[in-house]
Amino acid sequence: MKLGINRKQWIMVIVLLMGTLLAVLNMSVVTPALPSIMKDLGVDSTTVQWLSSGYSLVEAMVIPLAAFLMGRFSTRRLFIGCISLFAAGSLVAAFAPTFPLLMVGRVLQALCTGAIMPMVTAVILLVFPKESRGTAMGITGLVVGFAPALGPSVSGVIIDSFGWRTLFVIMAVVSLIVIALAAVYLRNFDGFQPGAFDPVSVLLSSIGLACLLYGLSTFTSTSNMVLTVLLIVIGVLLVAVFVRRQLKAKEPMLRVGILANRTYAHSVIIVACMQAALMGCNVMVPMFIQTVLGASATASGLAMLPGALIGACCGIVSGRLFDKYGIRKVALPGLTVMTIGGVLMALLGADASVVLTACAYTVLYAGLMFAMTPVNTWGINALDNENIGHAQSVTNTVGQIASSMGTALIVSISALSATLAPTATEHAQSILGSTLAFVAIAVILAAALITALLTTRTRRGATKRILAGQ
Repeated sequence: MKLGINRKQWIMVIVLLMGTLLAVLNMSVVTPALPSIMKDLGVDSTTVQWLSSGYSLVEAMVIPLAAFLMGRFSTRRLFIGCISLFAAGSLVAAFAPTFPLLMVGRVLQALCTGAIMPMVTAVILLVFPKESRGTAMGITGLVVGFAPALGPSVSGVIIDSFGWRTLFVIMAVVSLIVIALAAVYLRNFDGFQPGAFDPVSVLLSSIGLACLLYGLSTFTSTSNMVLTVLLIVIGVLLVAVFVRRQLKAKEPMLRVGILANRTYAHSVIIVACMQAALMGCNVMVPMFIQTVLGASATASGLAMLPGALIGACCGIVSGRLFDKYGIRKVALPGLTVMTIGGVLMALLGADASVVLTACAYTVLYAGLMFAMTPVNTWGINALDNENIGHAQSVTNTVGQIASSMGTALIVSISALSATLAPTATEHAQSILGSTLAFVAIAVILAAALITALLTTRTRRGATKRILAGQ
């Protein structure tokens, strides 16, 4: 496949994607372990979900610094440093005796992921010529897609055989391998302009997002509703001040002004909805299979395997179709299938089987991954090359915020079952909670589809002009 890059550039892309694969794999391997961690460390579902939502939140806090870090440090130095931090976090999590220390390990891992993910995507987008970006992003999606395909199924077997701590030991070992390969093969990539570092903006975004997420995650279980609402309000205000500061700054830490481009802004909204629903679903599916259906961690991991495998292939296919046909003819079918999958998940009940759950999840995930690549590329192609690094920071920041808040909100909605049915058995509450959560996921996916229906347009001849290099 000739995509306009040479052998050395391919090697660099492959090494960078290995780091991305590690980061995404780290997220997917944890979800089947959540019920086991709840039991071993004595925490409930609203607490254990912080291993996912808190991870996404820390990523969201770090991502705005990505443009600054890419301009301040060389590609090689930044990548190796971040993966080293990831290895340290994995070891802390592996031997954590308490939940708070386990969270410390996850925070260290998330710091790494938040720093390197925008860099990897930005490098790939700049290395490949514009007419091949859809295919390039599809290749990226294919590689990254193997993480959710491999992660839950393998981690389920490991959890049932050796325990959840073994997962983090393995992640540490793999990190060291990636560091060794990067030291040998990774070369620096020039072209990133130094970004600004603004401590005030860092504080505003960090404190604001933390307050907002904590308020949302405790909304359905708090004993002090006034404090919870106050935290949400404070979070919204601080984030608003952060955005205003970025718009007024001569050298913003996060160039949110690019959201003035309507095409790019619409793509960010659609992707945010998809990521929020997906992360919530990835937390709820293992809990549903293990707590409601009474199956093992291995079964919950295997149930997610077909969707992840098919979804990984869908990304590269839809990327190539986008290069040929444009956004609307490719994204809308994927978004429609994705929404149907969400509805099927909402219809699952106590009489469902693991196979039926796997089928519903496969429909949802395959449709989502088919739509993700074209929607992302459609938004990026609307911007100038000089804004791509900042665009990746904005897209990833909003996406991680959506993932974090989506997870917290969906798990909180599932916790409403105790309030709605206080006299029901614990198993009955689990059934009701899962249904509520899956309905919320279906609604979020439907919102993404409706947004795309109203905003996506493929101008006649646009694709031909791109392919002709005009």
